[in-house]
Amino acid sequence: MNQSQPSNIRQLFPAERRLHSSSHMGCDEPTNTHRITNTHRDSTLQSSQESTSKSLAQQQQQQDLEDPRKLLELRKTNSHRTKTHRDSSRQSSQEFTRKSLAQEEDEEEDLEDPRKLLELRKSSHKLSMQLASQTELSTMNLSTPCGNISGSNRVSPPPSASSLDSIKGNRKRKWNCKSRLMRSTCCLAQEHGGDYATRTITALRVALGSGVTFASLVIPEATAELGVVWVGHIWYHVNIATSLGASVPKVFAFGKSIVLVSLVSWPVAYGLTFLEKEWIASIVFPIAIFFLSLIIMTSPQITSNSLMLVVMYIIVALPFGVWVWWKPVAWIGTYFVCLAIAVLVNIFPFPNLALNKTCHQLERFEKDITMLLLSTKIYSNNNGTNVKRARQAISTIEFMSTRIAATIASLKAELPATKVELRLLRWCGGAQAGRDLEAWIQQAERLLDPLQQLRSAVMQKVLGEGSNSSSPELAEAKVVLNGVIGSSRDRLIDAMVASIAVSHAWAHPSERRNILPNVKTELRQALLDCEHSFHLAICNAAHHKMEGASQREQTPLFAHLTRRMASFHAIFAVAESLLRYLENHDRLEDDKQGQNMEGRPKRKCCNPVRQKLSSYKTFCLQRWKWHSKDDRRMALKTALGMVFASFFVSMPYLKDMAAPYGTWPGITIAAVNQSTTGSSFHKAVDRLMATMIAGAFSLIVADFLDNDDVFKTVALTIFTFVTIYLRNAEHAYMYTYACISVGIMLFGSAKTDYDIEGYVPQRIELIFIGIIIFVFTELLLFPRSSRKIVETTSLDFCMSMKAFFKQAIVCSEKLEVYVNELKADSKHGTNKAVVILNESKDPFQLNVLYGIQSKLKAQSDTLCKEIDSAIAEPSLGMGQPLHAESFRRLVTQQRNSERQAALLCNTISKLVQYNQQEGHPMRGGFSTWPHVHRVALQEASGAMDSICCWLESVFPDGRIRAQERNSVKAVNAASTFRSLEDIREKIVLDWSGSFEDVLQHNGFQESDPEALMLMKHGIITTIILEICRYMQDAGKSIEEIAYHFPTFQ
Repeated sequence: MNQSQPSNIRQLFPAERRLHSSSHMGCDEPTNTHRITNTHRDSTLQSSQESTSKSLAQQQQQQDLEDPRKLLELRKTNSHRTKTHRDSSRQSSQEFTRKSLAQEEDEEEDLEDPRKLLELRKSSHKLSMQLASQTELSTMNLSTPCGNISGSNRVSPPPSASSLDSIKGNRKRKWNCKSRLMRSTCCLAQEHGGDYATRTITALRVALGSGVTFASLVIPEATAELGVVWVGHIWYHVNIATSLGASVPKVFAFGKSIVLVSLVSWPVAYGLTFLEKEWIASIVFPIAIFFLSLIIMTSPQITSNSLMLVVMYIIVALPFGVWVWWKPVAWIGTYFVCLAIAVLVNIFPFPNLALNKTCHQLERFEKDITMLLLSTKIYSNNNGTNVKRARQAISTIEFMSTRIAATIASLKAELPATKVELRLLRWCGGAQAGRDLEAWIQQAERLLDPLQQLRSAVMQKVLGEGSNSSSPELAEAKVVLNGVIGSSRDRLIDAMVASIAVSHAWAHPSERRNILPNVKTELRQALLDCEHSFHLAICNAAHHKMEGASQREQTPLFAHLTRRMASFHAIFAVAESLLRYLENHDRLEDDKQGQNMEGRPKRKCCNPVRQKLSSYKTFCLQRWKWHSKDDRRMALKTALGMVFASFFVSMPYLKDMAAPYGTWPGITIAAVNQSTTGSSFHKAVDRLMATMIAGAFSLIVADFLDNDDVFKTVALTIFTFVTIYLRNAEHAYMYTYACISVGIMLFGSAKTDYDIEGYVPQRIELIFIGIIIFVFTELLLFPRSSRKIVETTSLDFCMSMKAFFKQAIVCSEKLEVYVNELKADSKHGTNKAVVILNESKDPFQLNVLYGIQSKLKAQSDTLCKEIDSAIAEPSLGMGQPLHAESFRRLVTQQRNSERQAALLCNTISKLVQYNQQEGHPMRGGFSTWPHVHRVALQEASGAMDSICCWLESVFPDGRIRAQERNSVKAVNAASTFRSLEDIREKIVLDWSGSFEDVLQHNGFQESDPEALMLMKHGIITTIILEICRYMQDAGKSIEEIAYHFPTFQ
């Protein structure tokens, strides 16, 4: 253990095997990007060997547990539970191959041999220390403010001016110096949180694509055949996407939609040419536009429905200009050329692969969760004497849990594009690598709930615990807890870190290796050992404090034990989830090996045809977008707006005013149309501002460069680069549309002989007309206020939470009756409990509880979806705008309480399952705990009843807003949420009394499995406390909202 650590995991575990054959790979080695990553890992590890040796010295305290006799005694203690778990896993997978059975026999032999267990434990610890040495925690000293950052991780400053002047004579050296300066600048920007390199490459990619688009279609004078290049330039910007994997399916779906819309629109346009009288065409054209818009907006076979209106509109409007029957075909050719460019710019000259982003995010996830687990070890190792280290660990856990959630969301977003790239590149296992990656990301997503529970447990003190973490009442209990659980906790953390490393090596597209194959055995044994030690520690700490102390004096201890139970329950949940993933992966690998031994079935020649026909049938029989209220409103609003815009094409006076660009009002309506009012208004303002910016630049170009296509293309490329580089997330559409508008103004004015000075003001005028039409249809004909939805749903959420508590009480009452009947049946030999189960399909009414929780989730999702639009929604003076900060905080707190409600549903459901299982330790052994839960729920429900009664009286119209001079009354109503603080303290007091009764009357031995069930009951209490805390914080947000209500004289 004192030897130097190897440079990477490959050297630590040389006996590795590939998970795929060479026939499924395009190359056997990782790409250059991952070679650089591995080199960086090696340099980081070498620079942090000193800090690693210090951490290794601390691990010498665990040698007392490395005695084979102690391991054998522990194995005998938990043999019954291990055998039960192994038998259940065998029953779930009966079709094992002979090789998998042999592997399981080897695993049983490992369990019987203490030496093998010891070796496996040492390997797990080695791998855990290897990963820990590569994290940020290993390169800093937490005891000093400045830390101990190794010199290899520092970014060297850029070379000075004198050093640059000294090498001007040699061109090669000068170029190398500039390259070093560029790399140093990128590193400095990245070090300070900037995205200089990403912005530059993205801007270069988009700008080169725009230049190539016009250079290939305009300069060769191909416009006579290909037609509207400016529309194709719009499709180029829409489909360039964020990576190759995201662009390819988007381009295929977009191209398919263009063909479908063109096939539908061309016969209508051709039919309009047979109308001899112009006034008849002026009447028929708006009607045709209305029905075509309805069809396109509600068609499930079409993607980007609003943008497809542009394709339809310019085709159907063609008879009112110069009719040429083959022009739509030429336009499709233009669109396809621009779509092809959108794909090519993600390949050349700067490959833009989601695979690289996914690999980077996977490595970041591995390091972050390793740091979170190590910080959990530091936090739980605190005995009340080193408060600073505990607070640092808490802040690290909070930060890492937030960053892990963001990383998993990024991985989930990049997963479809990564799977597409794996299928296209056909290396690293192809489709199988994509499935393995998807399984690991789904497993990582399942870890979010327990990690959130861990974060809440370490961050929020329970009422009654005290404000000082090092108080004498708790310091002694912390010493007892850490003394019993310390070594088993460290073993579990090491096994979890090693399991994550093993799973990461399986799922990583550029690695896909097997390291430490028997890690699940170590994880299972470490989990059983830690559970056993934790329950013993809880009982010892409680017994130690209860001697001679009153129930009120015991409250700080039991409040702290509640948090400890919640934190360790979260750790155990993470370990159990990882264990299930490892077992499922091994089962799938055994099935694959069995199929390979038996031989693959021969594919029939008709199977591909059947698959194509089935996919075509599925494509045609999709459900139309007409069944939802929002979809109907969207379709009708868009169709009616397009009808008003069509008057500028068909009606004589308006047609003459807008000629020859009468289609622009309709194109504007199709482009800015969104599902919510706030987002649509925001996009319309961005479009108008972008048009004016692009118009100013186009006028400057026209004054200096005349009408030279080459110079205009260069100017367009430079403007696109600068604009995309300066693009931000809040007004991304404004910057993107400015690039589109410059191309339209410089090259789209062909109908007026490139008269840019006359084209720019006319375009601004027509776009403004389109925005006016949109505002008229959006606000007057089809009003939909996101502000009203947020104000109403926020209040409805409180009412739904009241109903949730009431239904939870009903479920607890029925569970209490069932448990009491079980106890009576065991005494008198009756079967009343069985009668209760047979009375209905849902004897505990859990489905009703889940239904209310689903309603809470739907309301929370609606709030998260509408809050941005509600804040951006324009105010017409008929009501007070939303206070952004307060309402955002209210939505966040309600979202958190909904997640806790989901955890409560799952926990109650598990308790019901436990009580129905024959021979389960909980069955009949904890008959008083359902009553304790019911009392806690009744306390919370009573408080919510009073709160909702006040809210209903203050907001009679069901909206959280100023009304009937209610500013003072609204503050008083919101203050009723503060009563939840008293409820939380009373729940902790009642729970501590119940805990004391159980320990005094029942008692727990070291090997008693009922201690685990006691923790399950404690988790229900913790969840109820968390719901009350989040709802109390929501009440504070409502108070802040009421503070901004207007005052009346």
